[in-house]
Amino acid sequence: MAITLGTFTKQDSGDFSGILKTLNVTANLIIHPVSRQSENAPDYRVYAGNGQRYEVGAGWSQVAKTSGETDLNLKIAAPEFGPNWVRARLVKLETPQEDGTTHLALWEPRER
Repeated sequence: MAITLGTFTKQDSGDFSGILKTLNVTANLIIHPVSRQSENAPDYRVYAGNGQRYEVGAGWSQVAKTSGETDLNLKIAAPEFGPNWVRARLVKLETPQEDGTTHLALWEPRER
């Protein structure tokens, strides 16, 4: 079962802008494409904040096996999350929502 953590809109610049919400955190995020510096480097950097940007994570492109769409695997960190990263998948909606939302950030809890 996937849980929606955020809603995002893809901008003409290639950025995704939106809001990540958990029980304790509500954050405006920008997911910005970057040039890869190495094979394992991220395709995107994740920034939080209004006005000044603070880097809080990264994202890697991955082609979904079932749909063929390109999803982003995100890793996001914040002191509120403790020493663990929040991992989410940014997936494209079949049809944009009335508010302009084009993508959802989904979290799928893993058993330890």
